[in-house]
Amino acid sequence: MPYDIAIIGGGINGAACADHLSRSGFRVVVLEQYHQAGLATSSRSSKLIHGGLRYLETAQFRLVFESLQQRKYLLKHYPDLVKLLPFHIPVYTHSYRSSLMIRLGLSIYSLFSFKLFKTIKKSNWSQLDTLKTRGLKTVFQYYDAQTNDSLLTQKVMQQAQNNGTHLLTDACFISAECHEDRCEIKYHRQDKIHDLSSRIIINASGPWVNHILHNITPAQSQIDIELIAGTHIIVPGKLDQGMYYLEAPQDKRAVFVMPWKSQTGEDQILIGTTESLFTNLPEKVVPTENEIEYLRQVYNHYFSAPISRNEVIDAFAGLRVLPASNDSAFNRSRDTIIHHNNTKKPKVFSIYGGKLTAHRITAQQMSKMITPHM
Repeated sequence: MPYDIAIIGGGINGAACADHLSRSGFRVVVLEQYHQAGLATSSRSSKLIHGGLRYLETAQFRLVFESLQQRKYLLKHYPDLVKLLPFHIPVYTHSYRSSLMIRLGLSIYSLFSFKLFKTIKKSNWSQLDTLKTRGLKTVFQYYDAQTNDSLLTQKVMQQAQNNGTHLLTDACFISAECHEDRCEIKYHRQDKIHDLSSRIIINASGPWVNHILHNITPAQSQIDIELIAGTHIIVPGKLDQGMYYLEAPQDKRAVFVMPWKSQTGEDQILIGTTESLFTNLPEKVVPTENEIEYLRQVYNHYFSAPISRNEVIDAFAGLRVLPASNDSAFNRSRDTIIHHNNTKKPKVFSIYGGKLTAHRITAQQMSKMITPHM
């Protein structure tokens, strides 16, 4: 059957685009290389549905405002998967960011989200999950949300399927040849090479985005990107008071320490993330010992119940797609870019970057861009 739209990649952006476009009446097919949606990048995030408080530091006000509106939507429509939790920001005498700076940021954040923040009384500091109090000046509390990123992606993909999207798992894209009115796509599935036809291709393959473009004819323009690896570790323990937004002593980056549950319901602690340039194939990304040690040191710096290397239960690494730049990864824009060749009838639209929280916005923007070409 010929399709209107073929989406390469079943992560959160691919799932959201499929859901939105199938609701609009288009015939949509999704090619996902793994056996289930949401098993690559969309299962290796920090599991947060948030506006991005730290993005205010680089004046990304629109991104923060839009993301906080999406947080409100997701809390309402996915109450079983998206939960609002208290976040704590401790400020010490040695902290790079002052109490005044953080208070200003939280004031803007509260204005955008209509959710007030507060200062934790010193008499209550002892209740903050063994957080060290020596040199502690202030503790702020605000609210953001947590989710299971993989389950959320699968939920959105299931909605897309309910609206008519055809999901092909274990389907590896091989190549595409685009003509005046259609693109002919080849993919590998169940030990065979298959073909399908589509009017439009949406390249939502995450860190594989330029690899996909390289295998489409005629030649497609690309954005010069860098892949940034982010590692998280899981350790035993329980956080009773919610999340902690910490300033890494090594390089002043933001690191989250979060409550988590194992698949069997056991209390655990999730710590992340790192940011380091990755130059290998996306499927080869794994946590490094240096990254694991970095996160362990951050936790031990702030909590009086230290964790050893042997206590690290698990570690996982994902990749963030960022435009190539000389700036540090921490300070670069997190705006999603939808790219296509500058022709009268573009057939291929590629998603670069994208926030888990803002997946609906990405889908809406994609719909606006491709609908005139249908």
